[in-house]
Amino acid sequence: MSTLPSLETIGLELVDDIAILTLNRPRVRNAIDDQMRFDLKAAVDYVADERAIRGVVVTGAGAVFCSGGDIRGMQDRVDQGARAGELGWWRQKEFHETLGKIFHMGKPTVAAVNGPAFGLGLDVALTCDFVFLAQGAEVAANFVRRGLVSDGGGFFHIPRRVGVARAKELLFSGRTVQHDEALAIGLVDRVVAPDALISEAVAYLKGFATHPQTAQAMAKSILNRSLELGFDEINTLASQAQAYCYSSHDHQESVREFLAEREKARAAKGK
Repeated sequence: MSTLPSLETIGLELVDDIAILTLNRPRVRNAIDDQMRFDLKAAVDYVADERAIRGVVVTGAGAVFCSGGDIRGMQDRVDQGARAGELGWWRQKEFHETLGKIFHMGKPTVAAVNGPAFGLGLDVALTCDFVFLAQGAEVAANFVRRGLVSDGGGFFHIPRRVGVARAKELLFSGRTVQHDEALAIGLVDRVVAPDALISEAVAYLKGFATHPQTAQAMAKSILNRSLELGFDEINTLASQAQAYCYSSHDHQESVREFLAEREKARAAKGK
């Protein structure tokens, strides 16, 4: 495995074959600025490309997961005047590519939300396959409070998790959702004691890591499109994926092991 990159605003460490990616600007509640966007891309590129890494945890440094976009960056955009829209489009395009790489990554991901996740911070968390929320933490899709809309995938993820009507209510009001409600409505998948959050996320991913990576990656790629495609289209994708899996080392070795164990059992019965 290549050397872990050293980044200014993102921490990156390994627990065996699980990577922990930490948003690391605790003095400003891990707000996302341009440097963090750049560093997050580098970190995501690294963990996505390293085949030995079997799962990724995304969390925040300190008591906050992520407070959203950096307000100073918002002021800078105001100062850009007529070019604000153009420059903002390029910045969002680049960040959407990073979020897309998380969403489509061929390995499972868990957002370990250790504290408040607001605005863009919530969008980042929801980009992961699973969201674990620390007990006592709260979340909010509060873009409307700044006269903005969700621009990090919230319009995609929130209605898929809670339904369109409730997504409208959350995005129109920007209200704060406590951990118990977030779990009850399906916005998050699990509520965990704060001191066990990272260890439980890592253990959860390790449970997947015992199974073949290629099959998991293909299953994820199909599941990520399952709400947009029809029955026949899904089955076409599944057939294509299965054809590849038939020729994979993982499948062939599994069949050989199964047959060898069956022969061993038969021989034992014959004695």
